[in-house]
Amino acid sequence: MADHFRFRTGLAIGLVALVTGCVTPSSTTTASAPEPVPPPATGTRITLVNAGFESTVPGARGDPEGWFSFQHAGPLSYRYTSDTSQKKSGERALRIDNIGPEIYGAVAQGVDARPHKGKVAKLSGWVKTIDANDNGVVLTLLATQGGSTVTQNFMLDAPIKGTTEWKRYTITLPVPLAQTMWARGVLA
Repeated sequence: MADHFRFRTGLAIGLVALVTGCVTPSSTTTASAPEPVPPPATGTRITLVNAGFESTVPGARGDPEGWFSFQHAGPLSYRYTSDTSQKKSGERALRIDNIGPEIYGAVAQGVDARPHKGKVAKLSGWVKTIDANDNGVVLTLLATQGGSTVTQNFMLDAPIKGTTEWKRYTITLPVPLAQTMWARGVLA
């Protein structure tokens, strides 16, 4: 690699969002379609658009349908592509490649958080990495109100580093009074 900022990571993410009424937790990054996980009896499943990145319909700006991509700042540093060779299940996965100096890039999707106040959101995704740097790859749940972050969980204590095979990761976040909840797959 040319410098310590460059790495390949395939963030293959298949994301499943679930809101439950209890607080008990239940380089190249590639994300893939999630294997079906039935919600607990007390949970309400939140349907993310194109959660498994299977759709070939382009979204806004060419992003995966239902998602939008972004990066920290500066020159183009991340490439987001549909990957049919490094998939967990289904036909494709989302691949995120770091191709420049910026510190993170991500895909995100927002949902209305207001009906879920006082509950716990759960986000699960399958992730595979290739040479992810020490900042790692994380899933993120973020609650916002009026454009400001109210609370978040971004796997601070357990970023995914190095080269890993497909593994399912799950994070939770108590939902406060918030306007929007964001599900993200982030490559750092």
